[in-house]
Amino acid sequence: MGVVSGPVPNAAFRTAMRLGPERTMWSRLRARVESFLEIGSVANDKNFLILRPVIAGAAMLAVFLPAGVPGRIGVLMACLCAIAYNFIFAYLLTRGHIHLFRAMSLVMDNLTVIAGSLWMYWKMGQVGYESDIWLIMIVLIVSNSMYYGPITSFIFTALWTGLLVFASLAFYEPGTNFRDQLPVRLVFFLLTGLVAVSLSAELRTRREHLQEKTRQSLRMLAQIVEARDTDAGMHLKHIQYYSRALALRLGLEEKDADEIAYAGMIHDVGKAQVPDAILKKAGPLTFDERQEIQKHTIWADEVLSDQEEFATAREVARWHHEKWDGTGYPDGLAGEQIPLAARIVAVADVYDALISERPYKKAWPADEAVAELRLLRGTHFDPDVIDAFVDLHATNVLRELDAEMVTAPDIDLSIDTAAA
Repeated sequence: MGVVSGPVPNAAFRTAMRLGPERTMWSRLRARVESFLEIGSVANDKNFLILRPVIAGAAMLAVFLPAGVPGRIGVLMACLCAIAYNFIFAYLLTRGHIHLFRAMSLVMDNLTVIAGSLWMYWKMGQVGYESDIWLIMIVLIVSNSMYYGPITSFIFTALWTGLLVFASLAFYEPGTNFRDQLPVRLVFFLLTGLVAVSLSAELRTRREHLQEKTRQSLRMLAQIVEARDTDAGMHLKHIQYYSRALALRLGLEEKDADEIAYAGMIHDVGKAQVPDAILKKAGPLTFDERQEIQKHTIWADEVLSDQEEFATAREVARWHHEKWDGTGYPDGLAGEQIPLAARIVAVADVYDALISERPYKKAWPADEAVAELRLLRGTHFDPDVIDAFVDLHATNVLRELDAEMVTAPDIDLSIDTAAA
């Protein structure tokens, strides 16, 4: 993700990971599947809810307009099935079950096409009927590659190439034109697959560069905001490293821990709209001033809402001031209603605020800060998150992080124009 330049304190992070729950093969497999299902965007998912019945309708027209196409009843049934389960998918999407929606969409769409195709090839082979319907598989190779990425391109190329080979050899007799054309079509399929892999790799690279530029812009904004009332560089670094270590200690995968660390860096980006007179005020805030500064969570949500890849950052920015007992702001969420990422960053943020010197307070010793967090266990903070953080303190992981951060490189806020 490129959150920092140069080495990070891997030893401390490895210790945090080792202290956490055991990572079984099942948990690692589940994390891989969830990571795969996070590919794509909700906007594309919604668009395909419209495209699926359109494609099904076009397929029905393609097989029913020519007279006497064998096996068209099978295609009709497959298309009607796709239109029917599209309503189920729409329900899942509106309810926010994104992973389930994408998994079922991937499985059901491909099974439907395979079943319809095999039925039609079987019927056509029985009477020696030939059709260019196999070109649909080329479209599937390219379209799936664009959506799911380079590695999956190989899988879909193998899937649809294998289906063509099976249908040609199983349903058509030797000497038929459909069987004789198989070698040429195989070359066509393989070349299409290679092109699809190349294009999907390039698209992914460009998408990642664009995302990184956007992230770096937000990090620069976060740096500017934090510089108004804190030692921005160290504060952001502390939040980043404490959040990452705490996420690993809780058993999250490194990818998720990195995402939370990044989200922690821009958790207060909404303070860009808070007036200096309030943000830098040394004395107590009035009721109206407190109400104004609390709006920074809403403003941050608005800043991040346009980019789906900032979903975790948006959760943290909006809800890192919520409390476990429901007395926080802006929405009064309680318990596990508060996203885990926000619960993690909240602990890291308060701990760093306690151990850091401010114009209105002296820095607390680490032991006293951790003791204060323990007092707030179950009221302000998630008990499990506090227990994990206390464990990081007791096992000297926090001390190791502090020592490493003194010499570790500052957060890299420069845009790599060469890479872009």
